[in-house]
Amino acid sequence: MSTHKIATSTLWQLGSQGITMLLGILSIKFTVLALSQSLVGNYQTVYAYLQIFGILADFGLYAVSVRELARSKNKALTFQTLFLLRAFITFIALALALTLAFLLPSFRGTPLPLGILLASLTPFFILLGGMFRSYFQVLYKMHLIFIAEILSKALPVLLMGGALLLGFEHEESSPLYFAFLGFGGIGALLFFGLCLWFARGLPEVCLGLPGWFTPQMRAEFRRIFLLAMPYGLAFLMTTIYRQSDVTLIALLRFDYDLQNAYYGTALRIAEIGFLVPTFLLNSTLPILSEKGESDERALFLGRLLLALLTLASISALFSFFWARPLMHLLTDDSYLSVSTHAGADTALQLLSFPIFLGFLITFSFYLLLLIHSWKLLLLSTSIAAAFSILFNTILIPQFGFLGAGMTSIAVHTLLAFGLTGLTIRKIAVYLPFARFARWFAFSIFLGFFLWLTAPLLSSITLTLIGGIFGLSITLLLLMALKILPSSFLAFKR
Repeated sequence: MSTHKIATSTLWQLGSQGITMLLGILSIKFTVLALSQSLVGNYQTVYAYLQIFGILADFGLYAVSVRELARSKNKALTFQTLFLLRAFITFIALALALTLAFLLPSFRGTPLPLGILLASLTPFFILLGGMFRSYFQVLYKMHLIFIAEILSKALPVLLMGGALLLGFEHEESSPLYFAFLGFGGIGALLFFGLCLWFARGLPEVCLGLPGWFTPQMRAEFRRIFLLAMPYGLAFLMTTIYRQSDVTLIALLRFDYDLQNAYYGTALRIAEIGFLVPTFLLNSTLPILSEKGESDERALFLGRLLLALLTLASISALFSFFWARPLMHLLTDDSYLSVSTHAGADTALQLLSFPIFLGFLITFSFYLLLLIHSWKLLLLSTSIAAAFSILFNTILIPQFGFLGAGMTSIAVHTLLAFGLTGLTIRKIAVYLPFARFARWFAFSIFLGFFLWLTAPLLSSITLTLIGGIFGLSITLLLLMALKILPSSFLAFKR
């Protein structure tokens, strides 16, 4: 396969994720403007709760589907097996999510159960469409997924914007809250429908029942299930230590709606920071797989690590020093900290530490995937998930989302240093000290600049102007310290 097709496919993926991030930020702003704080808290709780079961439904299939489809000599059998397995596990996972939502005593009498029922359509159709995404990635036709993803994400945002144009603002309206949750399901259905349309005529994509459940398919079903299971459990443990705190707040606090209005909104922004290294590593994993163990791979990994450290510093420093103006831009004054209580800006400052550490954890996660060291991966993420639940259960009742933030910092710190140290012992990574020193100097200069300018960003207009200026300064620092060329070298084949 030509490098041109690989590069083009990667650019389509990065473009899709970049636009999706911007649309996600708009959806946060529209939700905050349209709904009351209490309903925003319920809205954030619903999606955080479903995210746990969505990862359970994925079951690691995305981690193995591209590789299995690329290697398979009978792609029709492999695709049909993957789709059947995904549909089967998704149905069980979401049925479990709905059952618990209606049975949990803490959720009774709240808008959560019905909200979870409506919002469950979103992960259902997104996960089913994900199998088509894997297949189009193998075919290097990611422009089709680009179209499907952008249209499916844009439609809910347009519907939310329409609600604002109709005059809805900070409404304590359950029907509007349910409508906003339903908009996501409509977008997910559009994504699945477009994937089906684009896949029409492909012989491998035959979803009819005749010929299914043959002995050959049952054997393939068992093989892929066992192959994906450890990665599925590792991804589930990762989601638990990153996302379960929002659900635990709903279970342990009577004021969960306001707590999650602050914390959940900040966490939605932090999730973008968690996803950035995933996008980068998804693009480079095929290249890493080809290189094999060598000095060239060690140098490649060092450059990749430098790129991740640079992006981690940018994400974390902006989140910490500009937390208040950024959250003011995305929400309004009522979400900010005051003398009587902490707000979304304090939550984002706390989450800036896990954002930075998340880059190192994801780097180690993917390297262990590369060498199929799933036992170490599963053990470390399981310990992190157990500690997260234990500390959150102790701290959340007393400190609310501040306890969740402190727990997240502690768990990410332990996992980042432990997992990175173990990973580098298994896989050679060469990062010269001079380049590491440049990154450190870049972080110091950028942090000082952001600290100095934060008090000046006293309005939305000044924050927008400051954002443009801040990104320009960041780019100039990267060029002056010669970090930018080294980072881009990580993408060369």
